[in-house]
Amino acid sequence: MIRKFAKYWRDSASLLVLARDRTTVHQEKYNYKVLVFKRTAKTAFMPNSVVFPGGGFDKQDASLGWESFFRDRKVPTSSLKALTEVDGSRPYIFQRESKDLLDRNISLRLCALREAFEELGVLLVKYEQNQNQEPHYSKCLQSFDVESWQQKIHDGKASFEELHTALGTVPDVFNLYEWSCWLTPAMFRTRRFETAFYLAVLDEIPNIHPERHEVQEFYWDTPASLLQAHHEEKIWLAPPQTYELTRLSYVYDIDQLARFAAKRNLKGSTLLCPVQYNAADGVVFVLPGDDLYPSSYDYISDNPDLDKYGELSKEVMRKQAKRLHRAEHKDLHHQAYFQNIILDDHLHIQGRNDFC
Repeated sequence: MIRKFAKYWRDSASLLVLARDRTTVHQEKYNYKVLVFKRTAKTAFMPNSVVFPGGGFDKQDASLGWESFFRDRKVPTSSLKALTEVDGSRPYIFQRESKDLLDRNISLRLCALREAFEELGVLLVKYEQNQNQEPHYSKCLQSFDVESWQQKIHDGKASFEELHTALGTVPDVFNLYEWSCWLTPAMFRTRRFETAFYLAVLDEIPNIHPERHEVQEFYWDTPASLLQAHHEEKIWLAPPQTYELTRLSYVYDIDQLARFAAKRNLKGSTLLCPVQYNAADGVVFVLPGDDLYPSSYDYISDNPDLDKYGELSKEVMRKQAKRLHRAEHKDLHHQAYFQNIILDDHLHIQGRNDFC
């Protein structure tokens, strides 16, 4: 069966990796940092942008061989099944095209884990937590020849399953929490991606091994510092990264974030596909729930009302709306977010998180 939107975009997965920051002299109010990297200039999609690790879905991620793999390692079938029992919005990316393929709620997690290892050498593995450890945390395995395996998998000379078989480890799909789902706007016709975003939390900052063809440099930094660097035009964050870092920026404690992510893990994700409107003083991108978001949007068509409010300022457009979920752009490095609705029981883009 050919996937419904296969000719319009590719499927992919990304991973927000948060790690506890244990530095003794630390002036920040955050007790964690986020891992991002800058793409190289030769990257086909969004070169030089700063992004979370992630990449395109591969057929190995959906192989039913993983079912045998998990069985051989005594992983309870019930634990895997629990990851598939999501009660909430399910974008098309989560629908598998055949029963001969692994459930998408598992295979997309494997994709995110594989890409994080290929790009940055971060291998998250399942381990037995003791009573003194915080629940909901994953572990990064570092005691093996990371760079040799990383190159083999990146070059297609070995599979992600073969890596875990050789190491006797299990990829930690269980402490990977569904976070959001983004689709590149329809205006980018030649390269679009529907991307499932997952979040993982670590108790310490691991060593990073950047893949030289894809990674120009990497950063561990707080959400606020990364956003500040973006606003000062020192880096450029792609729009989903800006949005996700903005809502993370209001939560300073990694334990609180871990508990929150685990709690909403199975609540689903509304597909976030921005729709553009031109304004007299910039551009407005609306998101689901906003008054201006097209009803029954097909995710393919151009917005016929692109210039309908072109003579109005962004502020006037905002004041005319009752329901807000939008980003107002002055330019590539300066945007403001507005939201007065709750979507998917998720973090609020302006920090109004009392409901959490």
